[in-house]
Amino acid sequence: MAPKKMAVDSSLSAFATADTSPFPDRYDLDGERRILGPLLDEDDPDPSNPFFGRLQLFYEREAEFKRMRQSHEARAGADPLVGNSEARQIRTLPSLVAESQDVMSLHTLEALRLFMGKAVEPGKQGAPIAGGKRVAAALRSLWSLSSNDNPYADWALVETKARIEDVRAYIKAEQAQLLQRLEEMKSKGLTYSVLQSREPAQMQLGFASPYGYMVALLIVEVDYFTRVLKSAQRRDLVSGRQGHALLQSVKHKCRSVFERVLYWQKYLMKDELVALSRVDFVAGADVVAQQRVQAVKKIFGDVPKAVFMGEDAPRHTKRRLNLSPAELRLLDAVPLTDEVTAGVDKNLLA
Repeated sequence: MAPKKMAVDSSLSAFATADTSPFPDRYDLDGERRILGPLLDEDDPDPSNPFFGRLQLFYEREAEFKRMRQSHEARAGADPLVGNSEARQIRTLPSLVAESQDVMSLHTLEALRLFMGKAVEPGKQGAPIAGGKRVAAALRSLWSLSSNDNPYADWALVETKARIEDVRAYIKAEQAQLLQRLEEMKSKGLTYSVLQSREPAQMQLGFASPYGYMVALLIVEVDYFTRVLKSAQRRDLVSGRQGHALLQSVKHKCRSVFERVLYWQKYLMKDELVALSRVDFVAGADVVAQQRVQAVKKIFGDVPKAVFMGEDAPRHTKRRLNLSPAELRLLDAVPLTDEVTAGVDKNLLA
């Protein structure tokens, strides 16, 4: 209970100070709180106490400090030279938006099918073919899981980026050889142009994660490669059989990446695993956490140490952790490779 309001002795200058104080006279609230501890605990402090004046000053400075913090928060930490009306705009500024819808232009049926995927025809047996649209949504889910400090979501994103980069490198290498042969033809006097559609398909994207655009970029690479390949076939620089085999190889590599992404999503988004976090791996975790760890290891194997420690991190992540040296040492001590014990929920492996 704060003491009754009394005039503060103007000669009162004995108080703790600190260089980090927000007050011009370096008044130290924490230091005074320690000194005045017994008085602060009293419901009705005695005005005759020699420290009563300091107690009153403490309450006034505490209230002033509270006002300082409220003002700082209301102004979003803006420099004192910035006016209040200007400072408040940081709270109301809308997020960035695109002036127009993002559109991907595709010239080839191969790239369009790669983007759209293929569902199973009603009444027939078979498995659907994953398309870029579905894979982009799956990657968004994995990206969201990274906010829970999920090491396997991080691993999935790191692996996917690496595999997509490998496919793009393969496409560019094969494409460079085809373009070189076309350029050689041009140098001999036969002018050419890369084939294109009279009316390219316009795919509206609107992805909510950067990983969607990673997939879209792969698909436009496939689209242009297909155009170059068919241009070379038309000029008799590549046989029909060679062209078909090369195109099938590219499509197979892309679909291999896509299927792996959906495999990651299928299990990591299960109710039993969706709460997985690095904390689950630390010694002393509860039984449910231990079961999550056992199950995810059974499905995917041991997460790489560099990924677990955050050294090999996803290109884009929602993880926002600044670990202390002590916390890093705790994670570093976690044994990632061990024998998976019995008791794993078999439904997770279905």
